[in-house]
Amino acid sequence: MILECTESMVLETLPSTSFSLNYILRGSIYLLQNDGSQIDLPKAVSFGITQRFFHFTFSDFVTLFVVIFNPGFASTITDKPLNEFFEKFIPMDEFFNSKTNLTMLQQLKGQNSHDKMVEVIERFLVNKIASNNLDSIIYDSISEIKKKRGIISIKELVNKLPISRDTFEKRFRHLVGTTPKKYASIVRFRNLFENPVENSRLTDIALDAGYYDQSHFIKDFKSCTGKLPSDCF
Repeated sequence: MILECTESMVLETLPSTSFSLNYILRGSIYLLQNDGSQIDLPKAVSFGITQRFFHFTFSDFVTLFVVIFNPGFASTITDKPLNEFFEKFIPMDEFFNSKTNLTMLQQLKGQNSHDKMVEVIERFLVNKIASNNLDSIIYDSISEIKKKRGIISIKELVNKLPISRDTFEKRFRHLVGTTPKKYASIVRFRNLFENPVENSRLTDIALDAGYYDQSHFIKDFKSCTGKLPSDCF
């Protein structure tokens, strides 16, 4: 994903099921903290799965190049437990060495088209793949959670698996970046926006999304977005 803006703007994000690599090729981006302070993001930064919203301020003339991994696939380029990245921005110098990141930033900036930029990052990441042995149990579980729109219990998932719940949850955290339960709740929440229901009554929206009652839905919505459902639907 490539984001370009000519004027300063504020971007609010939804909870995310994906790990990402982010390269700020032009301008500056600031993360707004709960206390009102701002953090200037590094030019190369990785971001883990998140269950809550974030506010970013973009300066004038920003170009942001983002590599978004399908859930679980970032584990093919690193052996670090991805749960260590949960709801964290980590400078990419802790992911790749600083010389590698500087070279990548310069190469991306030097391209004259978006397609060329994509080719550069694809070549780089293919060379970084450490293993093609994907964990079929974890990836099948991810698919099942997505198919059920996050409305699934971990017990229901584990009952179909040839491994114990403890082993499953440990492998899931390591390869995906959070617990199966949190991952399912993020999928369930994002489904509100990815597959909105036609009926605008909050009770029906909540029930359709798998919430037991409207109050639980409102509380979860406020936690994930900082807003009330009535502000968005």
